[in-house]
Amino acid sequence: MSADSPRLPPLAPSVLRDPEEHERASTPLELLFDLCFVVAVAALAAELHHGVTEGHAAAATAAYALLFVPVTRLLTLGQMAGVLAVAATVPTAADGDLVPFALAYAAMRLPLVLQWLRSARDDPPHHGFALTYAAGSLLAQALWVGSALAGGPARAVGFAVALGVELATPALAVRRTPDRVFHPGHIAERYGLFTLIVLGDTILAVTVGLTDALGDAGRRSSAFVVVGSALVIAFGMWWTYFDALGRDALTRHRRAAFTWGYGHYALYAALAAIGAGVQAQLDLLGGGHGVGADVGQGLAVLVVAVPVALSLAAIAWLQQAANGRTRDARLLAAAAGACALVGLAGPALPVPVADALLAVVVVGAVLAPMRGSES
Repeated sequence: MSADSPRLPPLAPSVLRDPEEHERASTPLELLFDLCFVVAVAALAAELHHGVTEGHAAAATAAYALLFVPVTRLLTLGQMAGVLAVAATVPTAADGDLVPFALAYAAMRLPLVLQWLRSARDDPPHHGFALTYAAGSLLAQALWVGSALAGGPARAVGFAVALGVELATPALAVRRTPDRVFHPGHIAERYGLFTLIVLGDTILAVTVGLTDALGDAGRRSSAFVVVGSALVIAFGMWWTYFDALGRDALTRHRRAAFTWGYGHYALYAALAAIGAGVQAQLDLLGGGHGVGADVGQGLAVLVVAVPVALSLAAIAWLQQAANGRTRDARLLAAAAGACALVGLAGPALPVPVADALLAVVVVGAVLAPMRGSES
């Protein structure tokens, strides 16, 4: 480089990328960021699995639902480190000590606040949009930390308000910009890739559970049925999700985009819970360490049937929001109802039989729209 060559700025201006950019693909940095998030999701699923097998499924499910949403360049690297710190505090949060979790979550989000402040400075047309995001994120973190420190009944109320602020901030921010601020194809791709990662983590959890369950030769056949059914369910979820994935909802209008985006929270939580539920079933079948004596057959069926039903219901919602395919959405909703019925019949069904029935329902949800399209 000659002495007259212009120097690159140490920190490039933070301006909005062109939302109409052609074929904008996910960058390796974005994929690495998503991978760090899935580590936190895996930690949550592991705590759900342990809670079920240790006989306090209700408390574990409540903690899983509460903590799931907080857990989905140099500042970005700082955020990734924060995500991993959040994952490390999940076990203590599940046990009731929420202060480390809240502090780690706030530390993870603060770099994002700085990025929004940079955008507000460098991109005048979107100044209000960026400032709203920064203010909302900062307020939410103050509420998370303050509520965790407060303890008692105030903690639950503060957490509920903090979660509300987190979810309302994007909707409020987009009202302060006249144009679309995201690339529909890029966002759809990011959501789809994260779904793949969560499905992969679910399959990994099932594999680990199978390894532990194979120690009991008398129950290997049951374990193989459970794992085989889980793999069929995972494949069916992949098929139905990517059939529903599209960018239409992201281009139609803002309300449709938000219903599509927030619908993924329920989907991700349900998909991750399937793996945790199957692991709990395998622990029960194999007499795994720490399995509570009061974990009955009905509960063992429910811990998989419920997340499978919720996953299908979430995909039905996405199918309707993204593509307006009312018939396909109704078929998926009916399949979700059938899975819920399997869960209700759990006390009368052996776990392998129940899981096989769930797999049959999921396969039916995959095949039914195909038959309709051929007729």
